[in-house]
Amino acid sequence: MRGKVSLVFVPLLVALLLGASQVQAAVVFPFEVFTDNGDWGVLGPYFGDQRLDISVEVYNGSTTASFKFVNNSDASLEAAITDVYFDDGTLLEISSVENGPGVKFSQIATPGELPGANLLDPDFVTSDGFSADSHPQPLKNGVQPGQWVIIHFNLLPLGTLDDVIDEMNSGDLRIGIHVQGFPDGGSNSMVTVPEPATMVLLGLGGLALLRKRRA
Repeated sequence: MRGKVSLVFVPLLVALLLGASQVQAAVVFPFEVFTDNGDWGVLGPYFGDQRLDISVEVYNGSTTASFKFVNNSDASLEAAITDVYFDDGTLLEISSVENGPGVKFSQIATPGELPGANLLDPDFVTSDGFSADSHPQPLKNGVQPGQWVIIHFNLLPLGTLDDVIDEMNSGDLRIGIHVQGFPDGGSNSMVTVPEPATMVLLGLGGLALLRKRRA
């Protein structure tokens, strides 16, 4: 009986150890509103008791970088991410767009530039081919509260996830999104904020560590 147990246990242990060696980190970057269209441009993340909470989780494979856009806003707030734009960085090309339940995104956004891009300093200039948006009926097919979309990129030769994170912290790589469907009928643009608040280790307990400010 013990022999049978060990035959089952050994490969299971090996699988767990292999899984542990492949644990990778997802760094979470919040977004902030930088346009001033209606009340949301003034009040920031709150409209009355409704909270806007949108972030991007950045993680990778061996030669890829993946960006998971998550809308954790209050369910009563129907605002949705409808366009995503990338400004420069160590990224080579979009390899695929992975839609979460209820979301329909595809590569190349319309309009081709982030609305209000010239309000940022320096101007936000979308890299060629580095954008995606929701299908017609953008609010319905966009990333609404409780939903997500992932954009997978191939990296330039010798590029790493650390390079991507460093560029996002320095501002050499910025990500912009257009959010539509605010309660006042307006829309606003948002951009990633450097210095992520948290680092989440995927797998084996979902450990969360405070990401320290880089020197």
